[in-house]
Amino acid sequence: MGENLFPLVSRHFKIMPEDSKNLLEKKWNITLLEDETAVVGSFSMELGTLNDELVVALDLTSEYDKAKYIEELYVSIARFAFSYMEMKEVSTSCRHENEHRVKGLEKAGYVRRETVDACDHYSIKKQKTSWTGIYVIVGLISGFMMGLAISNLWIGTIGGVLIGFILGYLMENKEK
Repeated sequence: MGENLFPLVSRHFKIMPEDSKNLLEKKWNITLLEDETAVVGSFSMELGTLNDELVVALDLTSEYDKAKYIEELYVSIARFAFSYMEMKEVSTSCRHENEHRVKGLEKAGYVRRETVDACDHYSIKKQKTSWTGIYVIVGLISGFMMGLAISNLWIGTIGGVLIGFILGYLMENKEK
């Protein structure tokens, strides 16, 4: 990880790890954007049971434990995890009674996966890009060219659709 990745900046906060070399072992401090000395919370991360899962625990002061701040922080954490740590899923948990936390998580795009002992488990999964439509169009164009070359557009069209789907399948599997 490069030093230029930190701090993570959102609308109201700066998020900085205590140790940029051990991101998973150390806490991250959350400070106000305009006053870097005012620490309003912290969070920690650890690898989940799956290889590409990150479990996050967020602790904020009561003044900033509101839905709009929680949403902002969890979006920033997920963006960092998906972009730079190459995780596939970010998960967390909270008490069912904590309405601000539940609303903030849901506004940030997290989905409740299960509830165990009045503790809701939320997670957000990295969106998989789908380029299959573009591959089909490229395949159709190449199929039309092939059809013109062999003087049969029907075979060219069918061949183009097949080429497009094969290209899409190969490129999507390469992304995994």
